[in-house]
Amino acid sequence: PLDRIYLAPPQALVLEDPAFGRAIRIQSAGNHSAVVWNPWIEQAAAMGDFGDLEYLKMLCVETTNAGPDRVSIAPGETSRLAVQIHAERT
Repeated sequence: PLDRIYLAPPQALVLEDPAFGRAIRIQSAGNHSAVVWNPWIEQAAAMGDFGDLEYLKMLCVETTNAGPDRVSIAPGETSRLAVQIHAERT
């Protein structure tokens, strides 16, 4: 699998998708990192709802608090993450 943690990403991200003539906008709050990943060959084959070659056409961007930015939440405390995803024609 391919994954990478990006520390301190901008709260507004844009993925340009020229194959479909669109831009995918990701607006987040409460996170201090983002993870970009793809399951690659072996993990895609092990996923029952994922075709063996679908990994070639996917990318996952997760807004999160990962790695050195992970958050510990004590009993009774809360933490909130928010994300809005919007696709628009380019």
